Parts: sequence; C-alpha cells; structure tokens
Amino acid sequence: MKNKFNLMSLPLCGAKTRSGASCKRRGNKRNGRCKLHGGNSTGAKTEEGKMASRVNALKTFPSWYFGEPTPCHYINRAYNTFNQLVEVVNTKPIDWPHIFNLVKRDRIPLEILKYHIMTKSSPENFIMLQSILDAYYQEYNSKHLAFTLYAPIQELSQYHYPLSRPQREYLDHWLTHHYKKTFNH
Repeated sequence: MKNKFNLMSLPLCGAKTRSGASCKRRGNKRNGRCKLHGGNSTGAKTEEGKMASRVNALKTFPSWYFGEPTPCHYINRAYNTFNQLVEVVNTKPIDWPHIFNLVKRDRIPLEILKYHIMTKSSPENFIMLQSILDAYYQEYNSKHLAFTLYAPIQELSQYHYPLSRPQREYLDHWLTHHYKKTFNH
C-alpha cells in the first residue's frame, strides 16, 4: 500500500498579504509558495505574451533543423496590412490615424515578418514599414516588442539539406528524450 503524501509537511507560504500578515496557506514543493503567491502560471493571455512564450519554447527545441514556421494567418495579416499601408502612404495627404489603426491591429505580424516583406518587395518598402512602426511607437508612447522573433518561412529547399554528424546525434537524442517524455506517461 502506497503512503499518502502528508500535506502538513509542506512549509507555510509566508508571503506578505494585503493586510500585512503572513499567508497561512501551505506552499508547494517547488518554491514554497502557495498557488496565490507564486504557484503555477495560468499562461499568457495576450497575443504578445503568447508569442513571447513561443520564443522561449524555441530556445530548447532544435529549431536549426525543423524551424518553427510562421502561422499562415500571420503571413496573411502582415501582407494584407502592408498592402493597405502602401496604399495609404501613397495618397496625399497621409491619413496617420488610419495608419496607426492598421498598425495597432496587426503590429505583431508586421514585426515578425518585416524582413520577409523586404525580401519579397524592396529595401525602400522595409524602410517605409520600419518608419511607420517607429512613428506608431512614438505616437502611443509604446515600447517595441519585448522579444525578438523572426520565424522562418518554410520553403521547399529548407527540407533537403544534409545534416552533420553532431546535428544528427543531437536530433536523435532530442527526439528520443522528447518522445519518451510526451508519450510515456
């Protein structure tokens, strides 16, 4: 018969509450705090937070092999907004409130794909897009993205390059470890 874990063996949380007293809840084994004062995260809620979380996940994944393709809806949003921005910029007088509304709606896809847009159009369009993004950040006293993510756009040639021996060994080890962790509960 298995012994049940004694919850009373956990330390008290001890975090300072709004009333100034110490928290009387039992903490968890990992960090000694209760779920209200440092327990497990509920996850990112905003689009920017989810993208930052995705970047952190890529740090442990062998992305040099698979890459993490940009979601199709981001590509569509970025190119549609970029085309609208080009139209608005080429009309006189420039309607800055309309430009800022377009950027506000699709800022993250534009930031992620601005270098890809440059490769498909021109450096002048990249400078225009970067200038619009900078003007938006200045106008709304907003910060640039707190993370950097320039996800690759998968093209057919990327699937057929030879791996070096260390890359094959690392990939085999990673896949074996990940497969066991994910599918063997």
